[in-house]
Amino acid sequence: MNSVLTEIVAVAVVLGLIVFIHELGHFLAAKFFNVRVETFSLGFGARLIGFRRGETDYRISVLPLGGYVRMAGENPMSGSTGDPREFMSKPRWQRLLIAFAGPLMNILLAIGLMVPIFMRRFPRNSYLDQPAVVAAVRPGSPAAKAGVLAGDRIVRAGGQANPNWQQLGMAASLSVNRPLPLQVRRGGRILHLTLVPVAVGASDQLSIGLVPRQPITVESVNPGSPAAQAGIRPGDRILGINGQSALALDSISQAIRQARTRPVRLKLRRGRQILHLAVTPRLMLPPGGKTRRYMIGMMYSYGEEHYIHLPFGEALRQAVLINRQYAVLILDLMKKLVSGQASPAALAGPIGIASITGQAARQPTLYPLVGVTSMISLNLGILNLLPVPVLDGGLILFLLIESLLRRDVSLQVKERVYQAGFAFLVLLMTFVVYNDIARAVSHHHLH
Repeated sequence: MNSVLTEIVAVAVVLGLIVFIHELGHFLAAKFFNVRVETFSLGFGARLIGFRRGETDYRISVLPLGGYVRMAGENPMSGSTGDPREFMSKPRWQRLLIAFAGPLMNILLAIGLMVPIFMRRFPRNSYLDQPAVVAAVRPGSPAAKAGVLAGDRIVRAGGQANPNWQQLGMAASLSVNRPLPLQVRRGGRILHLTLVPVAVGASDQLSIGLVPRQPITVESVNPGSPAAQAGIRPGDRILGINGQSALALDSISQAIRQARTRPVRLKLRRGRQILHLAVTPRLMLPPGGKTRRYMIGMMYSYGEEHYIHLPFGEALRQAVLINRQYAVLILDLMKKLVSGQASPAALAGPIGIASITGQAARQPTLYPLVGVTSMISLNLGILNLLPVPVLDGGLILFLLIESLLRRDVSLQVKERVYQAGFAFLVLLMTFVVYNDIARAVSHHHLH
């Protein structure tokens, strides 16, 4: 019950903040251009509480699924009285800026939330910051097909010169199923290769097949799990499994799955100690998974993550950079959805968002929750700019078309287009909510 309550409170606070900032953008832009604002509402439907100041009713409404700013003369179907303070009486460029202000505020919020976080603790991972020097190439992988060999140093990936592993991973994630030009240094030669990253599995996990020679560190151990019972602790370095060197994370997972109920032998370094521990896998449900598999109950990663303090200017630059990278990934996902390369099942609805937000809220610090809030705000800002009627992007598109035509689109055409856009959004929301429920029911049964 506490878990459910945490999710409800967390999602209410997070979505309330994001919606408030979005509508505040529309409100401030409307006020700037002297448009009369009749209502500023968080939520839809009947008015719960609020107050009136001047010409505007500030309220919280009964359905907490968004919010709106109602401006005088905003609905073109209702006609115009000719009042110069009505929305439709304003020049198109002013109406466009009012529509754009909401998504812009969400994007600025996404950046602004990360700046103080990065000023206090900016994550640095010794593996991700290292130059992309290949320790091994998995057989049959995209990298193997491209001709990459162990010992190669990747000196260019797409437009990125001398990439580290994080930059290489980002370049690969933006080229899924598309050629990514590589330049590698092998001995004294520079070779030009072409890598085609692929997405594998139900979660579309990126696969390129390059293995860096970096330490693998235990991040966390689940209480009561086989790993905990064997004495494994966070911070332990995994040197080998079943007598083989541990070069890749998936090689450890594969060895555990193949062992099933037989013990696996792990070689670990803890400080200056070398430990040899036997761990017996057990059928467990992975986080976010739908089917049980043989696991030992620990999370591990390459390298050692540590945190540094960034000055304001550098924190702002990193916040802009990371949000730009995420924005490109979101747009790439939208493109894949339209082209059929990605399944709409990957989209999360209200239940999925509540679950993610609740998990972040239960962490011992606020950093994960702030990060999730930033990501949701960025998503909302970008999605609202899509050229879909009833979204801000749809209004912007109409205004651009009317500017090119130098006349208004007929009310009949607008009405039909908005009806189609509304029906599309209803169908999409129905689909993602159904997926949310199906995932939740499946997770419940597997437990």
